[in-house]
Amino acid sequence: MKDSTEYVNELASEAAAFNQRISERRAIGFVPDIRRAVKSDYFYKSFWRDPHYVHLYLGWVIENHLAFLRKYAPPGAQVLDVGCGAGYFALELARNGYHVIGFDIAEKAIEAARETLAGNPYTEGFGSLRYEVSSLLEAKGCYDAVFVSGVLHHLPDVNRAVAHLNLLLRDDGVVVAYEPCHERWRKADAAQVALIRGLLSLTGHWYEKPTDAGAFKASQAFDQFVRDIHVEYITERDKSESGGQSPLDNSADGDQILAALRREFTILEQLPAVSFIYRLLGGLRGDEKRIHRIADFLALYDHYAVQQGFMQPNTFYVVAKKVPRVDKRQIDQRRGDNA
Repeated sequence: MKDSTEYVNELASEAAAFNQRISERRAIGFVPDIRRAVKSDYFYKSFWRDPHYVHLYLGWVIENHLAFLRKYAPPGAQVLDVGCGAGYFALELARNGYHVIGFDIAEKAIEAARETLAGNPYTEGFGSLRYEVSSLLEAKGCYDAVFVSGVLHHLPDVNRAVAHLNLLLRDDGVVVAYEPCHERWRKADAAQVALIRGLLSLTGHWYEKPTDAGAFKASQAFDQFVRDIHVEYITERDKSESGGQSPLDNSADGDQILAALRREFTILEQLPAVSFIYRLLGGLRGDEKRIHRIADFLALYDHYAVQQGFMQPNTFYVVAKKVPRVDKRQIDQRRGDNA
């Protein structure tokens, strides 16, 4: 386990990276709201480039978040969104009648979340929502559900983090985690993405210059293309990028996250999510109607291929339930009664 000073310093570096990221995005008019997303050429390959892609990917994610809440939490539940970033998931939860607190270590992200909330026009059936600047280990309170969406893999000590999640839940409360599982993604999956990108490039529907099919006459050249895509997906960065999303990105893989959750909770559901669309949708180019149809088809194929086992997921869902702890004095008393 890391000492407190080292832990705090690592989180400070992480916060700085996300503060810079959200500041750059806000400077070009980024709106962190699934319902009010705007088109932006700033995003060359991200789903945030086009509201249609935002709905295809993030809209699908929030639908699952809400389905799990309806299944495992009471109506109007008290919900904590850990590492909420700019707050778009927390905002949707509150719009669906839940009482939400979202927190993040990046103060600029919380600033953006608060401004977006202040301008929210969708108030019918709204629960409540508050944003705070905080780290997970500083968080307090007692909640019906805790959400961690793309957060645990950024933490320097996932076991310590998950143990604290347990403290934040009421008895029988649930954790809903949506996290990467890059260790499952194979070269065979990268080959399918290479095929898709290559065909899109040849037809002029990909952001990079058209792929010259002649360049791949040698199998070694295509093999390198596939390897580059594989590295891109498991490291979450392009070949030309020097670093990942943040200093602590991919600190824990899916297996480690799942093991940590199993130590503290009872797993209720473990479901594969998507394989490739989150790094592909925003790279589409061309006539809007046509590329939206292509995007719809690719999203359909991604979900189908994962469900059928044709492709491995790059992300997964886990829903875990807190197991009420029996007080030690009660155990001792029971032993005495049975003596």
